[in-house]
Amino acid sequence: MWIAQRSGMLLAIALFILMFGIYIGNHPAGLTVNVATTAANKGVLLALVAMAQTFPVLTGGLDLSVGMVFVLCNCLASHVVVGNPFQVALGILAVLLTGIAAGAVSGTIVVYGRLQPIITTLATRVVRSTPISPISSPTSSSIPCRPRSSFSLLSRPPSGCPFACR
Repeated sequence: MWIAQRSGMLLAIALFILMFGIYIGNHPAGLTVNVATTAANKGVLLALVAMAQTFPVLTGGLDLSVGMVFVLCNCLASHVVVGNPFQVALGILAVLLTGIAAGAVSGTIVVYGRLQPIITTLATRVVRSTPISPISSPTSSSIPCRPRSSFSLLSRPPSGCPFACR
């Protein structure tokens, strides 16, 4: 009876253990403290984005712009959150203000422009991906970029941005 009531949760836990085991098995370093810490940090980031994505759905809307705002802020943070503690604080403030501004623009378009959130998301995606291209490619700002993969989206490669240039 107890297992039948919690079968969905137990299935989710079993799938997580299986997928994490495959991840650790494929990782060159195996299960170390650094690998576990990195996986936990990525999980927290993904959980924050998932919570932000869930809020519009719970309120009866559909807004997919959270992921694009996250990528924009992540790329910006990879370049401005550096230096001494004061510069890092200013970089964090710049990233937060960028995220707030991006969300405010989308919200304003939806509320005052009376457009559907999905249309606004698609339209603002183009605008938000424009500043990411020069950030993600330190050698050329004319190279079009695309997301690497859903698994590496939260990790930053040496170029600093989760985008691969063609």
